[in-house]
Amino acid sequence: MKRKNIAVLMTALDSDGQAEILKGIETFGKANGYNVSVFLWFTGVYEKERHNHGEINIAMLPDLNLFDGIILFANIFHIEVNRERIDKLLKHVSCPVVTIGCKYNQAPAVWADNYSGMRSLMEYLVKDRGFRRLHFVKGIEGNADAEARFKAYVDVLEENGIPVIPERISQGDFYVVGGETAAREILQSTLPFPEAIVCANDTMAITVYDILTEKGYHIPEDVVITGYDYTFECRLHYPEVISIRIKGKELGKQACRLLHEMLAGNKVESDVRIPDETVLKEPSGLHSVGKNAEFTVPGESLSSDAIKRKEIHHIITLEKNVMENTGFDSWKDAVKMFVEQIDPREFYFCANKHFVENVFESATVEQENMSIEECLEYSEEVDVLLAYKDGRFIEKASFASKYGFDELFEESEDGKLCIFSPLHYLDRNFGYFVFCNSNFPIGNPLYITWLNYMGHSIENIRKQSVLKNAMARLNEMYIRDSLTGVYNRFGMEKCYARIKQECQKTNALMQISFADIDGLKQINDKYGHEEGDRVIRALGRILDRESEKNCVARYGGDEFIVIGTADSERKIEDYWQRVQDAIGKYNALEEGKAILSVSFGYDIVNPEVDSLDSGIHEADQRMYIEKKRKKAKREV
Repeated sequence: MKRKNIAVLMTALDSDGQAEILKGIETFGKANGYNVSVFLWFTGVYEKERHNHGEINIAMLPDLNLFDGIILFANIFHIEVNRERIDKLLKHVSCPVVTIGCKYNQAPAVWADNYSGMRSLMEYLVKDRGFRRLHFVKGIEGNADAEARFKAYVDVLEENGIPVIPERISQGDFYVVGGETAAREILQSTLPFPEAIVCANDTMAITVYDILTEKGYHIPEDVVITGYDYTFECRLHYPEVISIRIKGKELGKQACRLLHEMLAGNKVESDVRIPDETVLKEPSGLHSVGKNAEFTVPGESLSSDAIKRKEIHHIITLEKNVMENTGFDSWKDAVKMFVEQIDPREFYFCANKHFVENVFESATVEQENMSIEECLEYSEEVDVLLAYKDGRFIEKASFASKYGFDELFEESEDGKLCIFSPLHYLDRNFGYFVFCNSNFPIGNPLYITWLNYMGHSIENIRKQSVLKNAMARLNEMYIRDSLTGVYNRFGMEKCYARIKQECQKTNALMQISFADIDGLKQINDKYGHEEGDRVIRALGRILDRESEKNCVARYGGDEFIVIGTADSERKIEDYWQRVQDAIGKYNALEEGKAILSVSFGYDIVNPEVDSLDSGIHEADQRMYIEKKRKKAKREV
């Protein structure tokens, strides 16, 4: 059976509320013949620009026109620059789109009815409890859910003749920072202390709760604190925070249903609203609510603390193992051990082409000057460097990155939920991870920790590789002659030490040759110094190309030294004959330019007795004998 494919773009899957929605999409999708591909990143309102580039880049991985439909979560639009990128990405996509928690163009939307949920909570606080001093902590400005929750607060106050006081409103953000800011404003306010603090989500509510408790306030005796979303963290908090339950699983099912109907050619509602529920706590409420099957997040239970402790241990072990070594094989072994320990159903590490070379082997300083576009680009084909399925590692061939995961588009009996996450450091993209039908990435804050660590570990290794290769290049520059590319005097001394050591091991002798260009002054005078440099460069290349195991160095000006083991005098003569033949070919090709001619001499020395200087001196003397012979021949 060839299944259809749904692409989901979302952030913040560490929240169990988001996990519940995804569970609804998965349940409906698999039951109706779909694979679900989640392109997941983690960004918030305090996101740094370069890190955000690397995170949202996972949305740019697939060719979305290959998919049958797309579901967008509202939180992908929290950052304005991301909205612009998503707009650009979807501009040329022709398949149906459904949104959850927001409106996007003319796409149908599924909403949690936040207004009615918050309204029922506010009516309980105002009418049933009689509170008139209510402080409100808002969510992200411009977020549809946050605005609906705040509107309900304002409406209930106005309907009951309670003035809306700006000093009793804090601008939050759905994060811990927003809760901290609100708690500070409440504690510093000159207004009478509030009877209730109504927060736009549970994270801020718990933050305010804990800060006030540290300051000596008794809750709920001194002040009632409420949240929203009825998260797992909220349910475990003791005493519990009053919250409002979003029917996340139903939201996901309805979003997938709308997409399914659209693909069948049926007309669908433009807006579907799922009512929220206020959860009022009682002393025994934790246990009774915890058994509610509708709110069991995959992998979450009251025993999840033990699971998390194990995962933390495995991440720490991974970090130690990676720090021990910087080679690819050792890094790969450390990651394999971690994967075996968490034992996902399926896991794949898909790397950009040349990942190993660019990180572990040939990383260069030039990589630091790449443009953002070059850093973020996915290669057209990705290599699967790790593939784990049903408890064992397997081999998997490379495939086109536009598919995300090629098996989604093949015949399959069972549907897959695949979660794609970027492997990056800031705006440098290395590839991505794929988890299929696995709980580790879902509703798990440790997943972000692991992803961040993986990106940091790769970048740390790459930086070490850059440094090592830069040092090697600097060392080469130190021992190489810039004009000819052969060794300079420093390099010659290093080569001499190495060859001397080889000769001592094998009781071999050493040959030292001295070569000098004939008539370089006349060449410079007639043709100019550029032509003189050309013939010097040509001789250096010829000497090096024909040298085999010999070491060639520019001694100074137009003088060259050749050092090597002396197996026999015949081999030395053969070398110089090859050099002369190569010079003849060079001159034949360079008609109209200066003729290259060289004189040379060599000496065979015992490295145990003779020094480098004495060997060079003797070879130099023999070279001058050769020069005089040539000069005398020309004068005849």
